[in-house]
Parts: sequence; structure tokens; C-alpha cells
Amino acid sequence: MPTEPLRALVASLLTMALAAAAAGAQEPVSADDEPANAGGPSLLLVDTDTRIESVGFRFPSGSAINRQDLWSEIATRPLSPLVGIQEALDFIPGIRTPVRPLFSPLNLQKDVARIRQQYTRAGFVDAVVDYEARLDTATNRISIEFVVDQGQPLVIDSIGVRWEPDIDAPEHLDPAALGPWPADLDAEWQDQLGRLARARGRVLSDAERARLEIQTAHWFLDRGFPWAAVRSQPLDTTDHAVDLELVVSPGPRARVDNVVVEGQRRLSEPVIRREIPIEQGDWYDENAVAAGEAELYELELIRRALGGIERNQERDTTVTLRYQIEEALPRTIWGRAGWRSDAGLAGEAHWTHRNFWGGARSLTGSAAVETGWVALEAAQGWSVGASATVRQPYFFHSRVSATIGPFLRARDDIRDRSFLYGIESAAIFKATALQNATLQLELSRLGLSNVLELVPVQELMAGGERDYSPAFFRSLLRLTGSYGWLDDRLDPRRGYLLEPNFELGLPVLSDVQYFRASLETVGALPLTRRIGLFARANVGRLFPFGESDPSAPDAGRNVAIGLHDAMFTAGGTADVRGWGNGMLGPKLPDVRFPVDEPGPVVPRYLPVGGLVRVSGSFEVILPFPFLPGNHRTFMFMDAGRVWTPGDELAPPDPELALEPWGYSAGGGVQVATPVGPVRVSVGYKLNPTRVDLLAPDDVARVLAAGGSLLSLPTENVRRWHLHLAIGRSL
Repeated sequence: MPTEPLRALVASLLTMALAAAAAGAQEPVSADDEPANAGGPSLLLVDTDTRIESVGFRFPSGSAINRQDLWSEIATRPLSPLVGIQEALDFIPGIRTPVRPLFSPLNLQKDVARIRQQYTRAGFVDAVVDYEARLDTATNRISIEFVVDQGQPLVIDSIGVRWEPDIDAPEHLDPAALGPWPADLDAEWQDQLGRLARARGRVLSDAERARLEIQTAHWFLDRGFPWAAVRSQPLDTTDHAVDLELVVSPGPRARVDNVVVEGQRRLSEPVIRREIPIEQGDWYDENAVAAGEAELYELELIRRALGGIERNQERDTTVTLRYQIEEALPRTIWGRAGWRSDAGLAGEAHWTHRNFWGGARSLTGSAAVETGWVALEAAQGWSVGASATVRQPYFFHSRVSATIGPFLRARDDIRDRSFLYGIESAAIFKATALQNATLQLELSRLGLSNVLELVPVQELMAGGERDYSPAFFRSLLRLTGSYGWLDDRLDPRRGYLLEPNFELGLPVLSDVQYFRASLETVGALPLTRRIGLFARANVGRLFPFGESDPSAPDAGRNVAIGLHDAMFTAGGTADVRGWGNGMLGPKLPDVRFPVDEPGPVVPRYLPVGGLVRVSGSFEVILPFPFLPGNHRTFMFMDAGRVWTPGDELAPPDPELALEPWGYSAGGGVQVATPVGPVRVSVGYKLNPTRVDLLAPDDVARVLAAGGSLLSLPTENVRRWHLHLAIGRSL
């Protein structure tokens, strides 16, 4: 017999045998106790060309496991629900005609077993998993629906602790009493027993058992027991209530007799040892050992740091720790270039000496430029900056570092046209990447040219005094911080973050005096594997005082100009997205008189800002059709307001001084790339002011002529605003 027909015959016989076994092995799950496949043809009719039409789940008694988690475990999977659209568009280059996957009875049985194992691991040991199959013999396509009755879960009724018989413990220890051992840990052990008792009533899943084991083991590992081990075992089970016992083998309690460091070449051992928060004579502490690794990684010269107990040590009352160090190259150069919708072509470059003058301190020279070329927002401009910073990694404490260095910056954008130079120093406390605080002092001189003041537009268009160039000496003290946890800094799906910010213009050595406080919060919550929520809120208040108080009777001409850099604005890629960067709230036309132009040119608006800001965003994250992985779409709703109590800092023209709440809605796409998610979004202004829908040149000319903005037709295209960003700009 030819080989190919023989193979086909064997495959068909095997398929029918497996299908028959599957049909006979399954326990029907239906109200009328009929076979699960009674409503359609038998699986005996499938062949090697049968394709999968659809796959679904049904839960008569609900499900404790998310559908997306079940989908990740099964091999019997259909094409995307949007396959019909893909089939209709397959004539477009790049969109392939979808091919429905082949059906495999063997994979179906494996899927049933895997789903049952999932529920068993989740604590539902009586779960019954079945399926219903419907075969369309005309198209040879099959539809599968898994039917899962999870039943009652196993619940923890009580938790006990038992010491291993071979434990090296004092004779007075009574294992049945769960008493204190050693005596100095009595109170802490009782607290730990209380935390374990709070697990009563929880479902006894594999994850819960592992959590209890790890939590208890780390209690011992962090208190001097380097060889502690914990395992759990269920005891009596009555009506799905389980008595769980934790079997603890602490081993001997040990003190550190030596800390060995190896692998360093340029760093001295004292520099490394000061970063390790555990000394000779201390009780062994697993948490301190891990903290030492983290602190060593903060040294820019360290590429790898691994710490732990010396291998093959005898279990005794002393323990030796060993840290293996691997250093990086002492100098590094890196840079990046790109394009942003609000800055155009931009780039930066950095050079770092990672062991400047020894001691693991670093010297970094940086340069950055935003050209404004091909920017989508005409309200932007250019900026150039440079700095040199020396960083001392150990500043009286391993978690505190200090920086100092000069800087300069020149820019011409919506904030100001200025040249700033000075020196900046900071002390930085860092517990984790998202739990830190920075105290910063800046001494600088800010010079502005061709200043745009809060004067009527008619005066601006007439030319007025254009050579006024004030300068300000600034002494600013800043305190910033962050607290929270996010699963991903660039693209968070779960967690929260609080970022307070305080800034004080000191009464001495400063021409600008104010107190500024703000708080930004973000939160992310996943609803399913690919659907989630993201929210952001901003609040801030600026309190001018002294020479910068605009309400003072002798307030000078420079008050509003000096405060402009500290005023709050709203709108932009990470704010109320129906508006451009800073364009929500009061604004003025930017009137300029180019040498090669016969008259004034008004290319953009400039934000006036306000003393108070409140804004928030709410975003729904959705899957990206046809694209798997981390590519997503999203919809959002934003709101915000910027205003100033009183009228001292408002534009003189009432039409430009409006401070209403702004609302916007829109959506966008997010594409995952190696450098982070690229987000393109479109915002729509729901309640724009009339100025928001008019060109700045038209507004300036009408107001200069003494006319009314009601005479100008609005441009509804200005309701829309396009944003592009890499990451969420947290």
C-alpha cells in the first residue's frame, strides 16, 4: 500500500478513536442530563480537515478564574472575533487572508485537563469540566463551548504551626504551644501568628499556600535564621473546610562572622562595604542582604552585584556572607534623538565618568536641544541646555546621594524667551525607584528679552516698548518626592503613584518670592488581561509674597514677568488633551515684529497661566484589533481649569481672560516599541471658548481695531488636537 494513503488512514482511525474516547469519558453537564453533544453531530464526524469556527466558555455556577487566564492555557483557539473584517480587507497589502486553525480532538482533551488543573490549583478541587461541540458538516467547521462547574472551594478553617522534630531548639520549647523562640522574638512571633490567622476563610489555592510559606520563611530569614525552611500540609478536611499546618524548620540562629567582597578592581573595599547595611556581629538578615545588592547597583560603576551566604557552610551559629562584584567601563557616552509633536526634532547627549576622583562618585556632562522643526504645534519654539553634574553616591547614608554642578539654558517657546544660568545642588533620598525625596537648591540668574507683558492687545499691535529686558536673581528651594508602586514605569497597568512638589522663592538673595505647592497622582487598574483603567489628577496653588505680591500697592512692573515661569498651566499630551501644551485658560497673542516683514506677525498664543490649577483624566485601555501583545487603543475623558483669584495677573482684554472649566474627550492608539510605548491620541474640545476656535492673528487684529470677536467666524477644526508621545510622561 502506498505510504501517504496509509498515513492518512492511520490518522483518521486515531482521530476517531480519540473522539470516541473523549465522548465516552466526559460527564455531561446539562440540566436535563442529556449528552453534552446531543444538539449536534457526533465528534466521530470530524476529520483531519475540520477547522475551528469558535470557542467559548460557560459557567453555570460562576467562575473565580478570569476568562483571559483560561484562554492562555488552552490550545483549541479560534481566530479573532474580528476575522470577518480581516477577511473583507485582505485585498489591502500587509493584511493576510486569515486561515482558521485545524481542530484536534487530542488538544481538546488536553485543554479539558489543563482547565481542570487550573481550578484545582485555584482551590476548586471538585470542579467538573466538560464541553459541547457543534459541527457544521456543510463547511466542516466546529464550534466548541467549555462548560465549567467549579463547585465549592476549599477554605482555610484554621492555621497551625508545627516545628520539625529535628529542630535545633532549646529544651524548654513546647511545639504544641507555638510559644516564643527565641525569647527576644516573642512579641514579633505573636504578631506573625496574628497575621497568619487572618488567612482564615480564604480559599486554599496553590498561590495562597505559597504565600503563607514564603511569608513565614522570610520572617525567620530576616531575623537570623539563614537556613529556615517552611512547608505546608492540609490536615483534616470537613465540608470543604481545611485545617492547614505550617511545618517550620528554622535551623540554628546565626550571626555574621565575616563579609567577603570580591571582583572589584577600581573601587576600594571600604567604598563597597559602606553600601551594605549589615556588619560583622549582626544577626543574619535576608532583607539587609538584598538591600545591599540594591545599594551597590546604585553605584554607576557596578554592573552586577550578587550577595548571599557562603556556599557549603556548616549549619552553625555563625555565617559568612559573600558579595560578588562586576564593574562596568569607567566612562560611557550615550545619546538619543527623536521627534515629538510639541517640540519637533529633539536630541540629547551625555558623557559620564563613573569613578571621578575615586570613591564611586561620577561626573556627567549633558547637552539637550529642542529645535521646534516640523513640530505639530505652532505654539512651540526652541531650547538649548547644558550642564555638568558631580554625584556623590554616599552622603552620610547609603540611601542618600548628593549632586552639585553648573547649568545653563536658552529658550524661546511658550513659556518665555530667556537665558538662564546658575548652579544647582541637591540631596536625594531613595528608598526605591518610586519612593524617594529630593531637596534641591538653585541659585541662578534669569534674563528675559523682548518681554510680553500683560497689556492690551491694541498696545501690543502698535509696537510699544519692545526693548525691555529685565533680569532676575533667583534663590529657589525645592522639595519633591514620589511614593507608590507601579508594575511598569513607562506603561503602567496596575498601581498608584503620588508626586508632591513644593517650591519656595527665598526672601533673601532672590528677586522672585513665592511658595508653590502641587500634587500629581496617577492610578492604574486592570479589568482583564488587555482591558484596564488609568486615571490622573493634578492640583496646585501658587502663593506670591513680598516683592512678588501682585496685590501690593507698590507692586512693580516686573511682578507678573518674574512669576510667569512659576505660574500653572494646563493642556497638552499628559493633561487636558483637547488643548495644546499650556493652552487651556487665559492666553495672549504672541505679537512679533520681524525685520523682513512690513507689519506685526502673530504666529501663536502664549499661555498666561494662573495661580491655581485643577485637572484630571480618566482613560479606558482596550485591545488593538488584529495586533497581539502590548499594542492597545484607548479612550479618554479629561477636565481641568486654571485660574487666578483677583484680576492683577489677568490679561486686560476680557475676551482673553476667560477661566472656565475645560472638558475634552478622545481616543488614540498605543504601539509597543523597544524604547517604550508610542502613543498617538486625538482630543476634542467639548466646551471651547470663542478664542480657542479662532486664529491668533485674527484675534489680535480685531481686538487692536476695537472690534468684537463675535464678528469672526469660528473654525471648528480647532476643536481637534493631535498629540504624540513616547510613554505616559509620568
